[in-house]
Amino acid sequence: MARVLNYKKEHEGELIALLGKEPDWSSFLSDDAMDTFKQVLLESETFVCESTGTICGYLRALVDGFGIYISELYVAPHYRRHGYGSQLLAKIKHKYPSQPVYVLSDEDAYYEKLGYRRVGSVFQL
Repeated sequence: MARVLNYKKEHEGELIALLGKEPDWSSFLSDDAMDTFKQVLLESETFVCESTGTICGYLRALVDGFGIYISELYVAPHYRRHGYGSQLLAKIKHKYPSQPVYVLSDEDAYYEKLGYRRVGSVFQL
């Protein structure tokens, strides 16, 4: 089982290195976006998932008092199918038990498999 931790500045290098291995995340890591991405990681509700001392995933959410909006959920390919994404989602739900949690995703099958229900064009957790 992995540990889910509150994101801190000291996680930055390892997380960015992890995402740098994924071509789909290049828009977050380009020279134009990097400083903004680093800042929003700190300003948003962000958690990292750590397995055997290594960051293997993260979740970043926006919180506004009306709901929790998952902006990014990522688990490295080697660590998938171990429940780490579910652990990250459970952490945000536990922290804000009275708030609805929403995610707009292109991975619909993942959220359907977890039993989350579709609400319009987003999934509510």
